[in-house]
Amino acid sequence: MPPTEEIRSLLQSLIGITVSLPRKSYGSAISLELGRLTSIPSKGWYVREKGEACIWIQWDWRVEEGDRVLFGSSNSGPEIASGLSSLRDTQIQSIEVLGDVPELVVRFSNGQCLRSMVMRTGDPMWHVKLRDTRLIFVQDGAVCFYDDTSDTEQDKGEEPFVLEERTAARWGVPKAEPNPGRCANCAWFVRVDGNADLLDYGVCLSSASPFDGRAVNVASGCPEFTPEEEA
Repeated sequence: MPPTEEIRSLLQSLIGITVSLPRKSYGSAISLELGRLTSIPSKGWYVREKGEACIWIQWDWRVEEGDRVLFGSSNSGPEIASGLSSLRDTQIQSIEVLGDVPELVVRFSNGQCLRSMVMRTGDPMWHVKLRDTRLIFVQDGAVCFYDDTSDTEQDKGEEPFVLEERTAARWGVPKAEPNPGRCANCAWFVRVDGNADLLDYGVCLSSASPFDGRAVNVASGCPEFTPEEEA
């Protein structure tokens, strides 16, 4: 369902704002913190740089320039992080929602264009957090927004990143030497599914591994590494 005129007008309020902090999160999720940054502490130990507004895409997106795809959610983590750096200090030239399946399209002053493009069952997983804390997103195929400035709704846009980063801090990257390969390339590795597939984690299924039945990072490894082609 196309966005209403009210939502189009709300999105237009971000034209000209600076991309202050583009960043990759766990998995393929990215966020663009917009405008002036503020350091936000959480529960005494976690500090996050937060913009006046934010664009967030959980999965399936790409950045284009002219007729070329520069990088996207299927690139490696370092490639995504490097590509996103080109958006820092650019300004938003246009931002709109297009298509029968509502996808976000953002154009920047450096000529690049960010497009969301969901490739799985369900709604596109993106949201835009405005300066006034309202949150624009897709639910049941329709573009809508929260108009609630309570603390719960103000923090809604931060929850995915806080969850991912706190989880990674707890779980770490377990390794056992020698490890001839990364868990991501091992036949015994099953990636975590559901909403948690933002995380770079999975479960080990090898009965011979010291990590059998445990959560492991894609960069973890152990002596029982088995290339998928040899399984």
